[in-house]
Amino acid sequence: MKKILLVEDNAIILDNVSEILGLEGYHVIAAKNGVEGLSLAKSKKPDLILSDIDMPLMNGYQMLKEIRSDAEMQEIPIVFLSVKNYGQELVHGLQFGADAYICKPFDLTELLEAVEKHLKK
Repeated sequence: MKKILLVEDNAIILDNVSEILGLEGYHVIAAKNGVEGLSLAKSKKPDLILSDIDMPLMNGYQMLKEIRSDAEMQEIPIVFLSVKNYGQELVHGLQFGADAYICKPFDLTELLEAVEKHLKK
């Protein structure tokens, strides 16, 4: 069973996406902020990370930078999920090393296709 780390500070989104991914057969590890997400990424070594960008304590960019600088985690695919849907943010996320960027609110099919695609890497 593939492990997905979901890092999201909005409890409703965290619960809903966790449930959806669980129903699709994935083992979901949930984190409420970037600090918790980074810690869980180090200890659980997920197959994929889905992360919000704007979060308390450590934002998605900072978490991504830490993950990409760690030799044991730098190959984990990371997909940003964010309400920031303007081009500059997308480019910024990809420059930091994100594998993809999905704008909220997103379509369920779009999310599941991105998950499947990046788990094949």
